[in-house]
Amino acid sequence: MATHAAHSEPADKPKSWIDYIQKDLPEHLDWWPYTLGAIPLTLFGLLVITGLLLTFYYVPAPGKAYESVDQITHEIYLGWFVRGVHKCSVDLMILFLLFHVIRVFITRAYRTPGELKWVTGAIVLFITFAMGFTGYSLIYDNVSYWGMTVVTSMIGALPIVGTPLVHLLRGGEDVSDITLLRLYDLHTKLLPVLLVALIGVHVITVRLIGFAEVKGSRGFHAFYPGHTMLMGAVAVGLLVVIVDLVMIFPPVLGPPANVQEVAADVSPPWYFSAPYMLITLLPGPVALWSLLGGAGLFLVYPFVDRELSRRGWPMDMVNAVVGAMAVVTFALLMYLDTQM
Repeated sequence: MATHAAHSEPADKPKSWIDYIQKDLPEHLDWWPYTLGAIPLTLFGLLVITGLLLTFYYVPAPGKAYESVDQITHEIYLGWFVRGVHKCSVDLMILFLLFHVIRVFITRAYRTPGELKWVTGAIVLFITFAMGFTGYSLIYDNVSYWGMTVVTSMIGALPIVGTPLVHLLRGGEDVSDITLLRLYDLHTKLLPVLLVALIGVHVITVRLIGFAEVKGSRGFHAFYPGHTMLMGAVAVGLLVVIVDLVMIFPPVLGPPANVQEVAADVSPPWYFSAPYMLITLLPGPVALWSLLGGAGLFLVYPFVDRELSRRGWPMDMVNAVVGAMAVVTFALLMYLDTQM
């Protein structure tokens, strides 16, 4: 494929908004594994829109949160659908972020000068986990209440910072209505601002540094209109899938939170089920230090790769083995959680 050539323009011709966003992109960005970074951005847009609609009816006041979710689900026109799209979007956003991380990890697209892209993307993933957990907790039915209790207990078991952090989140020793208000503030104020800022930094970093080179990708194409239309088609297809999922699996609501009756299934959301099972199966300190060490290594892995490469390690093979082991372990722990 021939390299895209820019047409000469008169020097005095005013620039359009297209000129400011136009950029030649490598042809491999049209291959489906390389669209995995744009999909979470589309899902985040859906989350913002549906989240704003839900705030019109959700009441984060003590004793009224559950009633407002029940009203949204069963009384407000299309409320169940908006809630379902919101829930499905965050689940898929986390799923596609994980797929994107796996693709970047296997292809080693984080190599110099892409370390900052990896670090900002990793923090985006962590904050999205927090967004999913806080939103899950706001339902305040019995399952989400005890799931919230489990996750905050996991946080409380962290060394040094665990106890003060869990007190800050809960507003006391136990999960209560104060916890609900604090998680609502996190979900609708602090975390979205952080996420928007980091997504902006990540996108700008990608634009300034550029995309990693991929073997077999020789040509280039313009961002607009070809690539834009492709991403638009992906977004439309994704929306159709989400609508189908919500229609087939509409959101449900269990009985209200009851501090006296432990829910039959106290497992946290699926994206926390692997850490939950690890803490359940291993001694507390071992599991916690393993999780902290794994998260820290994940964040700085590009720098580890650079040092090991200098020492002659075959990092393509190392990443393939490590990636496969991580996926299998994650899937196995999730399966064990469903069996307990």
